[in-house]
Amino acid sequence: MLEFKQEDGLKNQITSLEKRLKLFSLIRLVIGVALIVFLISLFSLGGIAFLVLSIVFFLGFILFVIFTNKYYVIMEHLKKKELVYTIHKKRRSLDYAAFYDTGSEFLDRNDYKQSDLDLFGKKSLYQYLCSAKTKLGRLKLKEALSNPPKRDMNFTSAINELTKHEEVLDIEADILEFDADAKHLDYDELLSLLGKKIEFKPIFILPVISLLATIIYLVLVLTIKFNPYYLIAFIIFNIISVRVLNNEAFMINSTSYMNITDSYIKTSKTILATNIESDYFKALQANISEEMPNLVKIRGIYSTLSCRRNLVFSLLLNALCVVDFWILLRYNRINNEALSLNKLFDSVAEIELMISLSNIGIDNEVYSIPREGDSIRGVNMYHPLVKNCVPNSIDINGGIILTGSNMSGKTTFMRTLGINEILFNAGGIVPAQEFIAPHMPVLTSLRANDMLSEGVSTFYAEILRMKKVNQEILEGRCLVLIDEIFKGTNAYERITASMKVIEKLNSKNTIFIISTHDFELCEAKDIINYHFSEYYEDDKIFFDYKLKDGRCESKNALYLLKMANII
Repeated sequence: MLEFKQEDGLKNQITSLEKRLKLFSLIRLVIGVALIVFLISLFSLGGIAFLVLSIVFFLGFILFVIFTNKYYVIMEHLKKKELVYTIHKKRRSLDYAAFYDTGSEFLDRNDYKQSDLDLFGKKSLYQYLCSAKTKLGRLKLKEALSNPPKRDMNFTSAINELTKHEEVLDIEADILEFDADAKHLDYDELLSLLGKKIEFKPIFILPVISLLATIIYLVLVLTIKFNPYYLIAFIIFNIISVRVLNNEAFMINSTSYMNITDSYIKTSKTILATNIESDYFKALQANISEEMPNLVKIRGIYSTLSCRRNLVFSLLLNALCVVDFWILLRYNRINNEALSLNKLFDSVAEIELMISLSNIGIDNEVYSIPREGDSIRGVNMYHPLVKNCVPNSIDINGGIILTGSNMSGKTTFMRTLGINEILFNAGGIVPAQEFIAPHMPVLTSLRANDMLSEGVSTFYAEILRMKKVNQEILEGRCLVLIDEIFKGTNAYERITASMKVIEKLNSKNTIFIISTHDFELCEAKDIINYHFSEYYEDDKIFFDYKLKDGRCESKNALYLLKMANII
């Protein structure tokens, strides 16, 4: 678990900066009020003195805003980092259900392990882990948990190193600055204007004439006399000139793209400033560094176009100097130099994925780098989503029949093993003291219930899942987890069918765990028996949730009915 050594210093920084920003706000107010007073005096009384004072205070206001703006940016980052600390504390207390990104849109009901192991949706592994905010980062985490490409150990080692560096929280803080639009960003549309040069009509000479006329007019105002009618004439002339410059570049959602590229720039700068001694991380930094200049140029395009969408800015500057013309000239100049940003986008998303997977280590005391082997060995495995989860260990290279009384921990143990294998396949660190396993698909039948809306009974739902298992084990070795096998049918057919399933799984060298209340399955060939049990004190039932060798010898269904005063 990462120790938060910088948190107290962060709080002191925020307190100190808040006092400074209050002073800045007061000064801004004073300058703004003075500017308004002088402008009113200028238009009501006239005179060079009021014109000069208006210009001086206007420029002073702009310069003061530019000078102080960096402090507001710093405060925004510090507040985001403070929020990051809060998020990690919530994760440590398993209050992660408050995290708004549940990944529910990624849930595929046909991939049974996703719902059985709570990979997506409310109170899911995705919700617990996710630190990603960009569309690509979220998709990478989704793929890692559902259908991951095989990762090498350099990736996992880099994740492990992230768990030891508190400055990684600075990257998280910048990632939080991505707004909601980043979640649905169309990267092709963002870059769609690149390489498109804007051709001007012959009438483009009008803006040049307008600019020269405006300069002459301002000289006349300063040397002779202010006449508002001349200004109105110039405004009309310039706005007419602007109409011929309408272009598709002005139609796009430039403000949203500017905000997103801003966030990419901030996050990229923080990533480049982070000192992580990992070759994999350094390679991603190199990709970002290579394309960073292009990102800055593209941000310049969208920043200019965004300013143009401001009604006051657009009307005022178009009225004075047909600013749209100069915007398009700058667009053409920058656009001809801009190249692809695909490596930068992908590298930032990869780091988002790595930070998300590193949360297992950042917020838990026990975790480890998994290793590949021919069989599964899990030492002190626990479920990261279960509060005060009792750790368990197991060695498994074939089939296990798991028995035990109700509520004793059978299903939680199977989910624990499944989650460890899922995170191992994703290339992440795992919630276990030690974990060795083959890379293999996880197949489950843990929540096979009836679906009334689809006319599917519990037994048929189990059949559908077993059909999926039967298909997958033909493709290669799998980890199969089945809870209360064929519970939707009668005891005789359940036991007979279960024996056939066990025989089939054994014939394909599958690693599997089947939980059951049918002790007859404990006699199946080539399986090992484990169990969970309960104990009683003062006429009350207790569970230790520890996995034990052999079959269960106790039953508690009648006792639980008696406790509920049913019998």
